[in-house]
Amino acid sequence: MQVTVKCPSCTSDSSFFIAKNIFQGPFRCWKCKSLYSLKVKNSEILSCEPLAQEVFDKTKADAEARRKKAKEKTA
Repeated sequence: MQVTVKCPSCTSDSSFFIAKNIFQGPFRCWKCKSLYSLKVKNSEILSCEPLAQEVFDKTKADAEARRKKAKEKTA
């Protein structure tokens, strides 16, 4: 399912695909590099809130740790 987001900072359009009809996570504008916490359901944007770089980095590190742990369990 394709989602199109208009950046609140620079008004550029960004598109990406999601596998499920629900997405909640970080989004970075390709043009101005602003960070947002994005919630999407059925291609409709429910919320798009500014996100601090520190929170983005922690979210990314947590997700990587979960992937690594899951990979170790299957090995």
